[in-house]
Amino acid sequence: MSKKIGVVMLGAYPMDATRINGGVQAAFAYLVKGLAQTDNLDLHVLTLTPSNYNGPDRVEQANLTIHLLPSYPRFERLRNYRTYQSVINKKLAQLRPDLIHAQDAGADAFVALRSGIPTVITVHGIRWEDGKHYSSWIKRVRMYYDSLITERYTVRHAQNMIAISPYVTRYFKDLLRPDIQVYYVPNAIDERFFNHEKGSNKQIVLFAGRVLPRKRVFDLVQAFSLVLIQVPSARLHIAGEISTEPTYVESIRKLVKETHIEKQVSFLGALSEEAIFQEFANCSMLVLPSSQETAPMVIAQAMAAGKPVVATRVGGVAEMVGEDSGRGILVNVGSIDGLATAMTHLLLRPDLQEKMGQTGKAYAEENYHIERVAQNTNNIYHQIVFKEHKGNV
Repeated sequence: MSKKIGVVMLGAYPMDATRINGGVQAAFAYLVKGLAQTDNLDLHVLTLTPSNYNGPDRVEQANLTIHLLPSYPRFERLRNYRTYQSVINKKLAQLRPDLIHAQDAGADAFVALRSGIPTVITVHGIRWEDGKHYSSWIKRVRMYYDSLITERYTVRHAQNMIAISPYVTRYFKDLLRPDIQVYYVPNAIDERFFNHEKGSNKQIVLFAGRVLPRKRVFDLVQAFSLVLIQVPSARLHIAGEISTEPTYVESIRKLVKETHIEKQVSFLGALSEEAIFQEFANCSMLVLPSSQETAPMVIAQAMAAGKPVVATRVGGVAEMVGEDSGRGILVNVGSIDGLATAMTHLLLRPDLQEKMGQTGKAYAEENYHIERVAQNTNNIYHQIVFKEHKGNV
């Protein structure tokens, strides 16, 4: 190609790179970081700001421009995102990109597909499968509406899709266009996870993620109380945002108190990037007992950090961890005994922790390293633009 291709990336980009909120933001931030290190893209990020934002509307970085847009009205989804579409169309008219890359199958993909510009979407989560586990019926209704109207529209109309897991295409197989081009590219993991120094490894079990009902942290605490019978020196660190589901969080705190394990369980809250690096460095393993996941960033991060994973056979998790792969241990959803047995087995076998951790790290190097994922994504951009212009670029 004789010139840079213009790419607009559309999605929820972190306002503060030191504090990333959730796996989708992390995936977006790491991919942008990797793409910005290439020299054949004119790269722009369009992202919405909070309603109380009072900063610049544009930030220039090396090989990257971030455009900070005003948030759209509260009930915009009921108007087919007309206000948001207008804002995006005006910005696209200024930038004149060759391609849009929309993160997730929500409003960003919806307006991108209706812009008239070639678009590729990445589906990070499955809205109804994620949303039906919320405690609030209002949130469940909102997620169902988003799934029924927005997500299904974007999946049906997408001509190009990046799937972070085969689970995505299996789930949506009846909605996909016959002529859709699907590219399988997992989420990128920042190189710092691969390069950290080993920490204290004081028999710490780590849960990392938002504390939500679908994450089944209650199950984890129940199982951990059984672990302490054989490994009394073990500790459980719960790292993640705890404000979305306060009633659920309170039920977990109550369980901790009732089982008399307050000294062994720590609620760390939402952590900075530096703090989460340290947690991965210090832990013996990551445990993720969820009832629904697509391709969790924390599993890839744990593998990159050389830590074994204990997780449930849901969504795309089984393909990441692998049955009998040597990267971790899979258990059935809701199996308290299964979780407890897996955690106890690893805590009592430091040699197995090390072996599984190194096997997972090698797998992560091959599949999740930021440079590899960015290069694969860059190649996809060029394939799509070449196809759209029939080689005349």
